[in-house]
Amino acid sequence: MQLMAKPDRTFGLIVGIEKYHETTWNVMGGGPADDALKFAHWLHRHGVPKENIRLCLSALEENHQLIGECGLNVELATEQNISEIVTNFLSPKSGDLLYIFWAGHGLITSERERRLLCADANKQNWQNLDLNSLLVLLGSDNFQIRNHICIIDACANYVLESKGRPTNLGGKAFLSGQPHKDSQQFVLLATREGEQAKVNYEAKTGYFSQAVREALAEANGTFPPNMKVIYEAVKQRLTSLDKKQQPTYLYYRSWNGDIEKFYLKPFDIPHNIQHSQARKFVGRDEQIEQLRQLLQENDVVAITDVTGQGGVGKTELAIQYSWQFLKDYPGGCCWLNPQGTNIRTQVVDFAILNLPNFSIPYGLSRANRLNYCWQNWQTDQVLLVFDDVKDWKQIQAYLPPRGSQFKVLITTRQNTGLIYPSLELGALSADAALKLLTNLLPKDWVERELEFANKLCKFVGYIPIGIYQIAAQCRERGRGSC
Repeated sequence: MQLMAKPDRTFGLIVGIEKYHETTWNVMGGGPADDALKFAHWLHRHGVPKENIRLCLSALEENHQLIGECGLNVELATEQNISEIVTNFLSPKSGDLLYIFWAGHGLITSERERRLLCADANKQNWQNLDLNSLLVLLGSDNFQIRNHICIIDACANYVLESKGRPTNLGGKAFLSGQPHKDSQQFVLLATREGEQAKVNYEAKTGYFSQAVREALAEANGTFPPNMKVIYEAVKQRLTSLDKKQQPTYLYYRSWNGDIEKFYLKPFDIPHNIQHSQARKFVGRDEQIEQLRQLLQENDVVAITDVTGQGGVGKTELAIQYSWQFLKDYPGGCCWLNPQGTNIRTQVVDFAILNLPNFSIPYGLSRANRLNYCWQNWQTDQVLLVFDDVKDWKQIQAYLPPRGSQFKVLITTRQNTGLIYPSLELGALSADAALKLLTNLLPKDWVERELEFANKLCKFVGYIPIGIYQIAAQCRERGRGSC
């Protein structure tokens, strides 16, 4: 996304919250306030006037010197202050571009809406902004700045009602007008739905915010930078850190379907992907890429077990692939268990529950229901995962038509007699096995007993499940003894 904007016609709403009214929510050591300050300075260095930047902070006491040294006017990051800035200061302004940067806590409501917690939030009064309604306001004729870039470093995890979250969070919802037809909006989110935005406590910064700063620095002074390029750079950095958070984005170019509308939000894609059981997923980056290439070139691909004994991580590889590339399958990812309920029933149930306006015609025979699903599925590409197939011939009758929008991934111990291209999975490398063990046991113990740790990995044949089992035995016997 490349916008044209003059710096003197660019505005910024920058929020950094590390101290909350509910003190147990404070960000240990801080980070969000400094991340917000650094973004505000980035705007000012690129020519955005100070008076166009509204900076709302809530810093821990030990970080108050940052505010005194920043040279910018700082306001409290309360719900009332922030909402008044949006509605009374920014809404009537005429300009080319608005930047919103937010670093602080966030969550997903039971209605799957993103909310951003304000500094005056506590367990009795969850002061928050409704991000969805804010985005709609920005793109409406109630807001005069037509283009918006929002960068949100906040969690999107679920807080259960059993842990004190009210079913209805309340919070600030913004009133909008009619949609602008020439409004562009790019929203870069630190996490997909259900994930936490991690903080680097040693460096006192959010991993996402740091990745954004580094990506902006590589833009070589281009203003405003191309946000799709920034997104790819941020994604690459976070992937290399392996923090189990995946940035995502939404991009709107008007709400008029006759023009262009691009909407990417992977967790809006229907899926029933299994949750990972791995505490750490290591040593399979090359196989993930090989699997992606195989599925691009073939309709059906199998993950097989070279050892034939199990435990090499076939299912985990399928889970990791499905999560990482869910956005490539906007038609959904349907996870099937051949050992469970009848496969036909599993497919039909998934379609009825997840596909819009989908229903099985009354009187259709059971034999024809599966074909009806294949023929009436939404047209986008779909991933079907048949996990732990004992005999691949038993699932042949349930495969979708070749050459359709369906891609099929099979996990099986079988490594002979397959008629489909396969990715053969075996033991980890010695280095990857040791890295996995290091993540399962105290790091200082592994470093101290490095030779013994290597022998343990070799003893279980560098097989992931064996490493998990040996680590569990070590923990049962107490730290540092196996």
